Amino acid sequence: MDQAKQLKLSAFMVFAMTTWGLSWTNAKILGTYADPPLIMFWRFTIASICFFFVVIIRESLMLPTRVIPIIILNSIFMVLYNFFYFKGTQIGLAGTGGVLVTTLNPILTSIFSSLFNYDTLPRKDRVGLFIGLVAGSIILRIWELNFFIFYNSGNLFFILASLSWAAVTITTSKSKEKISFSSYSFWTFLFSAFISLPYVQYSNLFSITEFDLIFWINLIILSVFAMAFGTSIYFYASTRLGPKKASSYIFLVPFTAILFAIYFLDEPFQLSTILGGGLGVLSVYLINIK
Repeated sequence: MDQAKQLKLSAFMVFAMTTWGLSWTNAKILGTYADPPLIMFWRFTIASICFFFVVIIRESLMLPTRVIPIIILNSIFMVLYNFFYFKGTQIGLAGTGGVLVTTLNPILTSIFSSLFNYDTLPRKDRVGLFIGLVAGSIILRIWELNFFIFYNSGNLFFILASLSWAAVTITTSKSKEKISFSSYSFWTFLFSAFISLPYVQYSNLFSITEFDLIFWINLIILSVFAMAFGTSIYFYASTRLGPKKASSYIFLVPFTAILFAIYFLDEPFQLSTILGGGLGVLSVYLINIK
């Protein structure tokens, strides 16, 4: 990829990560209206509709047979991630989730990428991973941890979300040169909608029509901007830049997540979250620097 295209992709990634930072606040607000399965289904459905028009105009809806296993696997991980993401924000702090998950994502991606590719981690990566573990421990406030607090703070779900997203990143990177990122995004979101549908009570499926404007604003931001735009750009970057470099942009999310949560949700300012997030950024930098 030439420098001009890489600069343009970087600009898109910065904007996409900002929408991800805001999405933690969106998810917290939506969690006061409905349970995760219902929100997940409509989020995937709206994102699928957005990408249907993009794909039908520019490309073909044909799905190569060899890509179907990758898309099904990725859709399963996407559904798992969204469930843990919504459940965590429903019972925990959106700002803490935004910092913890996005700090752990690139660290876990690096670990799993090295394991699957049988790569030996350089010394700087090992140092970065150690710092990342320290960062996660500080964000979790591990010195006062017990299972009851761990569960009720939402942090258990945030860690599970990080593991799921690392799987999404690595799976997506395997689709390179097999299918366009637009078609890949469309089919992933569509399959994810179908996978999440059985977990929604049919009697509640259309209950969202009764919700107010605040719900719809947050759902549109979460579905169109954070998912349809942000996630697809991330998918594209994973295929062009590789999973490790694409995941490094996620370090932009923690601080925007905290700022949005403080501004819109009046969440408390926690020094441990800021300190842990800063160490997380350093960890990601060490892992990704050449």
